[in-house]
Amino acid sequence: MNILFVDLTTGATRLRPLADPLAGGRLLTAQLITELVDPHTDPLGPANVLVFAAGALAGRRVSTAGRLSVGGLSPLTRGIKEANAGGMAGDSLAHLGYRALVLSGACPADAPALFCLDQDGERFFDARPFMGLGNEALAAALDEKYGSDYVIVGIGPAGEQLLGAAGIAVTDSHGQPFRLAARGGLGAVMGSKHLKAVLIRRMPQHPGRPASAPARSATAALHKYVAGNARVLDLREYGTASTLMLTQNLGGLPTRNFSAGRFEAAEAIGGDHLHDLILERGGAGTTTEACMDGCVIQCSNIFPDAQGNLAVAPLEFETLGLCGSNLGLRTLDEVARLNRLCNDVGVDTIEVGAAIGVLMQAASAPTLPAGIRRADLPRFGDGERAAQLVAEIGQGTPLGRLVGSGVVAAGRAVGATRVPAVKGQAMSSYDPRVVKGTGVTYATSPQGADHTAGLTVFAPGDPRDASRAAALSRGSQVQRAAYDALGLCVFNIGATGQRADLLLEVLRKTYEVDLPDNWLDTLGRQVIDVERAFNRAAGFTAADDRLPKYFEEEALPPTGSTFDVPAAELDHLWD
Repeated sequence: MNILFVDLTTGATRLRPLADPLAGGRLLTAQLITELVDPHTDPLGPANVLVFAAGALAGRRVSTAGRLSVGGLSPLTRGIKEANAGGMAGDSLAHLGYRALVLSGACPADAPALFCLDQDGERFFDARPFMGLGNEALAAALDEKYGSDYVIVGIGPAGEQLLGAAGIAVTDSHGQPFRLAARGGLGAVMGSKHLKAVLIRRMPQHPGRPASAPARSATAALHKYVAGNARVLDLREYGTASTLMLTQNLGGLPTRNFSAGRFEAAEAIGGDHLHDLILERGGAGTTTEACMDGCVIQCSNIFPDAQGNLAVAPLEFETLGLCGSNLGLRTLDEVARLNRLCNDVGVDTIEVGAAIGVLMQAASAPTLPAGIRRADLPRFGDGERAAQLVAEIGQGTPLGRLVGSGVVAAGRAVGATRVPAVKGQAMSSYDPRVVKGTGVTYATSPQGADHTAGLTVFAPGDPRDASRAAALSRGSQVQRAAYDALGLCVFNIGATGQRADLLLEVLRKTYEVDLPDNWLDTLGRQVIDVERAFNRAAGFTAADDRLPKYFEEEALPPTGSTFDVPAAELDHLWD
């Protein structure tokens, strides 16, 4: 396996053999960023790098092992950032013999490019005919121009505009650009390099079996166990939307800009209703779908409109929370419309949902800063105006650019005092006053407020118990960092979290290495240590590992809970 380095300024490329065969995913992005990027550089300048990395099991027909890690210095957090996506890019990159692709420098502003990687090597194409296109039109145009044998990793108008909420879209097993490495503004980093898309020759559906009989046997045992797990069966039936009513019942569902923990219309946007409505409408809809070839979990869905046509794919819990209850929207159709627009413009639904929520709350504020017109701001429950704002991101209007710049920028513009973000990045759909372990993750993760870095809502016991929050977060952060480093979907954790031996056996037999039983813990901690060291060099201190003060001071209705994990526990979490 090799790492391919590409200097976009000169067009020069070079290969470096991978030193550690098990290094990949989030670990490799962190190592390469640490090696190549000055922590104080401009995230949108040519000295930043953009890293695409696959995991150690990518391209080997191991279920969900083909996630693509995207890394760089974040324009939102100003620290190290990794966002990962499903789809076919990770497997396809590995199938060509590359563990990572590192993009440095920038193409000329007047000559934006496409970068193509296939069995014939690497080359650039002219991107000017494709500039300004949304992700769906981009995928269709590139498919027509270059054929359907390529995975497309691209940006929409938000990335071209260098907006902080911009993500990077990856085409899935059906060739649709619906899988986003959404968080941290890495789409803006790609846009700053004047790179519209990367085309990677798609791995064939049947590229061959693992190299040895022991590896095949270990992989089959892993797949059998994961496919039959109760949590996986629930995900396959209801998707991540099943989490909505769980969080609602706990009293931790973000509602109207995190001002309440329960939403009166939660059932109408919850997993049961989503499941039933998909079946009722039929057509293009399906309650279960795989985003990459060979996935045995298949937790995605296709949500149809009233006529049975594609409305959006997939419709996930985080979007139902931030673009649904957080905005006071009461129907799946309204949320789906926002979701589809966000995907096409190329923005993070969490960041944009949080930004619109802040603007909605500001609409009823006694006073507004000069230059902000109350009539321009959306109101809670107004799905039509929310959709207009997302569309305006693509159009580049002043208000659209504000929403696309993220929740902190939006809050600053309207003088908001309640901005749900840590390290410049919006919180996801778990109010930290109730799901306190995830609140610790928001505060202490090197990634900023990101549930995927260490989710604790499924842990047994009362999530409001502050005495166990730090330990739950620490364990989850280490575990999830290990899965991210391996390029594995974290939804495997529901099955393999207590059976690490099955995953270790696949690695041992595939690479013919002797790994200790605690190797995954060591791997996860290594990832976090590398990322924290980079952030310290960038100037981060313990003061950055804090939630906004109002989460400690404002009791959340209806439970009356506050975030009361002692600051000392946050400061010493990684000691």
